[in-house]
Amino acid sequence: RASLRAVVDSTTLISCCALFILVGSTFFTLPFNAVDGKLWMGSVFAALPGGRTGFLVAAVLLIFGLAFFLDFVEIAFLALPLLMPTVLA
Repeated sequence: RASLRAVVDSTTLISCCALFILVGSTFFTLPFNAVDGKLWMGSVFAALPGGRTGFLVAAVLLIFGLAFFLDFVEIAFLALPLLMPTVLA
C-alpha cells in the first residue's frame, strides 16, 4: 500500500511538471506570436550568411545553447516555433 502511494505521488509530480512546461511555453509563444515573432525570426535566420548551411549551423548552436538549461520537451516547445517558419520558407 505504501509503494502504491509512492508511485501515485511520483506520477502526479511528473504530470504536473509536464503541465507547467506546457503552460510556460504557452506564455512564451503568445506574446511572441502577437508581435509577429515568426516573421522576425524568419527574416533573421534568412539573412544569415551561408544560406542553408548557415541556417543549419545557427539552429544547431541555438539548440546546443538551450540544452545547457532546458530539457528536450522545453527545447521542442521553444525552438520549433522559432525555427519552423524559416524551414518552411
